[in-house]
Amino acid sequence: MELNILMSYVKKSVLRYIEDWVKLTERIGFWLDMSDAYFTFTNDYIETVWWILKQIYDKDLLYEGYKVITYCPRCGTPLSSHEVAQGYKEVEDPSVYVKFKLKDEDSNFLVWTTTPWTLLSNVALAVNLGEDYVEISKNNEKLILAKTLLNEVIKEPYQILRTFKGKVLIGKRYEPLFNYVSLKNDCYFVVDADFVSLKEGTGIVHIAPAFGVDDMNLAREKGLPIIQLVDESGKIKKKAVDFAGLFVKEADPEIIKILIQR
Repeated sequence: MELNILMSYVKKSVLRYIEDWVKLTERIGFWLDMSDAYFTFTNDYIETVWWILKQIYDKDLLYEGYKVITYCPRCGTPLSSHEVAQGYKEVEDPSVYVKFKLKDEDSNFLVWTTTPWTLLSNVALAVNLGEDYVEISKNNEKLILAKTLLNEVIKEPYQILRTFKGKVLIGKRYEPLFNYVSLKNDCYFVVDADFVSLKEGTGIVHIAPAFGVDDMNLAREKGLPIIQLVDESGKIKKKAVDFAGLFVKEADPEIIKILIQR
């Protein structure tokens, strides 16, 4: 849909409910001057915003960076929290456990995720410093995960080889699952993060800064790179040759297939 056509529909939608909005505003006691109301889509308002931005720019208070936001790939636009709440519904996502092979060690980090498509943009793994972790032997391979979650994730029989605090894992390096881009910043190692929860999963969180607020903040703190392999229409970019052109949710089963084959 052409942008100008979309905007005309949006304006009609806004004006359609203006009387209801005024009644609601008065009823709940908002202190607003409805006799001198304004619309953010008018040229006067837009010009004012641009003027304010120019003043901020002149004071060298603007910078270019990245921010994780809610986004609609169909419309190709960001969404406000209000818009997200309006169309919210629960959907089923694949829940998978993924092994990350330690570099130069015969063991694997066990990670749980419900968004396999974000694994293409993984740059680190995060653990909780003060929690207990275990290395176990199961079916002739070694796995590392949180002790508290062991019996929920792994069925017996298994052998606990050692128990240790999360801080022991900090800095440990692992082999990336996918390696589609060349990176300048150091990555593919374990970091600490206070948002790592032991309520579900394995106690080891896969970090993809391009797709999570906590992940992005952690990347800034630790100097991690940002890998963005999804375009504005929600499709995997050409760099990820095995999944190029697939919508992210269409890529999920294909990514899972490749991981199983490994």
